[in-house]
Amino acid sequence: MKMIASRQLTASPGKVWKDLEREGSLVITKDGVPCAILLPTSEKTLLQDLRSQVRERAQRAVSGMRRKASASGISKISLTEVTAEIRSARQGD
Repeated sequence: MKMIASRQLTASPGKVWKDLEREGSLVITKDGVPCAILLPTSEKTLLQDLRSQVRERAQRAVSGMRRKASASGISKISLTEVTAEIRSARQGD
C-alpha cells in the first residue's frame, strides 16, 4: 500500500487522485507516521462504503472486548453471575 505525506494532498491533489485510482487505497502520513487511509468511493457506493467502515470498526471493538474479557477471566463467569450483575446494575437506576 502506497504511503503519501499529508502535505502532498494540498501540494498536488491531482497526483494524489491519480495514485488513489491506480493503487485502490493510500495511507496518509503525518510526520512519517500513518494517520489515515484514503479509499475511493462514488455517489453510487458511498453509503455502502460507509457502512462497511462502521461495521469493520464495530467488529474490531467487539474483538477487543472479547480479548480483554478473556485476559481478565470475566469471559468464564456463569449465566447466573451475568444475570446477577444485570440485576444489580438495574437496581442502581
